[in-house]
Amino acid sequence: MPRVVLNTTAPDFSLTDFDDRKVRLSDFRGSTNVLLVFNRGFI
Repeated sequence: MPRVVLNTTAPDFSLTDFDDRKVRLSDFRGSTNVLLVFNRGFI
């Protein structure tokens, strides 16, 4: 895994939201803050 470097642009990636829609990080380019929550499911 590459090292994280501060003050650099994050690589673009996509995830599926709760409504099964694909959301890309680049969709939020220009926003001040983006919060990502990776919730680990419990079975």
